[in-house]
Amino acid sequence: LCSERSLRLMSLLCISLAAAPSYSSAVPPRAGSALHAATAGRSPAAVAVAGRRALLDAVAVSAAGSILAGLPLAASASGGATAGKYTTIPVAKRRYFGRVKQGVFEFLNMGGAVEKGDFKSQPVTAFFSQTIVSTSARQKSGCAMSDNCKVKEEYSSRWEDLQLSMFLLGNAFRLHSGKPP
Repeated sequence: LCSERSLRLMSLLCISLAAAPSYSSAVPPRAGSALHAATAGRSPAAVAVAGRRALLDAVAVSAAGSILAGLPLAASASGGATAGKYTTIPVAKRRYFGRVKQGVFEFLNMGGAVEKGDFKSQPVTAFFSQTIVSTSARQKSGCAMSDNCKVKEEYSSRWEDLQLSMFLLGNAFRLHSGKPP
């Protein structure tokens, strides 16, 4: 397979050779063509000099193109699934599967209370109440002593955690960034 650099070099060479006018004394130009108009009334020696100049111009352009092709390529990232930290399937399984499993367990645990219509029971309220610490209270490192340097403790419910962990686990199985999990 060709690298991007060699493809760029070949395209520059093709463009420079296509852009350079070709003069040939073996085949006379057709009447009315641009080449006929450019060489009309000129001696064969003058046409040959113009052909050598066009060839030198093409070589100079291709040499400049090869110098430019030697420059380092810009870094490019897809910005999709590869941009994240937990993108491989085994890593995502280790990180999120336990949370999904616990969420499904607690969801099934409240099934009896929901069937009875008891939405105030302990399993139902525990599933939807803000009991899971999602961000612990801490002091930011390298920060001057002010109120902006303190991170407050934040909570989420098992329902919110189940939704988030299922999305993140499913996202690891994404085939490409254009197709949702």
